[in-house]
Amino acid sequence: MQFVVSLLILIASFVFLAAHPGIFAGLFAFLGILNFAATFIGGKNEKRAPEELENLVENLNDRSLKDNLTGAHNRLAFNRYLNEVYRRFKLFNEPFFVIFFDIDYFKKFNDTYGHEAGDRVLKAFSECIIKHSRRDKDRFFRYGGEEFVMIVTKPNIPPREDAQVIISNLRKAIGDIEVQGLPKITCSMGAGFPNKNKEKESAVKEADENVYRAKENGRDRAYLDKDEVIL
Repeated sequence: MQFVVSLLILIASFVFLAAHPGIFAGLFAFLGILNFAATFIGGKNEKRAPEELENLVENLNDRSLKDNLTGAHNRLAFNRYLNEVYRRFKLFNEPFFVIFFDIDYFKKFNDTYGHEAGDRVLKAFSECIIKHSRRDKDRFFRYGGEEFVMIVTKPNIPPREDAQVIISNLRKAIGDIEVQGLPKITCSMGAGFPNKNKEKESAVKEADENVYRAKENGRDRAYLDKDEVIL
């Protein structure tokens, strides 16, 4: 509709110029050209917008954006993806949320069984989460050490409800992980939700705080906030 209006203004400006030649009419025609050009370019950008996130997802397959050990996307990929989903959240109201993972007592795996065993735990954990993630919505990253993070987009239900469903399913999957010769793996988890009035890091910070809350209250659990725990 905006394109049609701009086109009509452009036509009207040239009709006016033809009927009343002069500086004023010429200026009017020039402004009509500028308005039409701005609308045309803006329309092209708007059409490209829905494709930007998909293009970024495709770029995540780049080896430089993958963690060599676990196969998860790396911290650089996380920062890029978070920037884009938060931008789309603010501009287009596209919801997303963050889930943090911290493998419980990971240091004991390294200290008791050796670093090779610790690496096997990290790989098994990452493979489990990737296997049970939804390709069209969930992106999984190694944040650092034994910490991982997932960004979930396009929830079909309210984000908090979707987070609860995802976390419950992933906790069951993690409980089924078996690494030969090693104790069972458990994980502390926390969710974080964005706020348009805060910086994008606020969702990450909230998820991180909920992970610490899970660890302080017994580990092997997840928090959506201080009052809502998933056991």
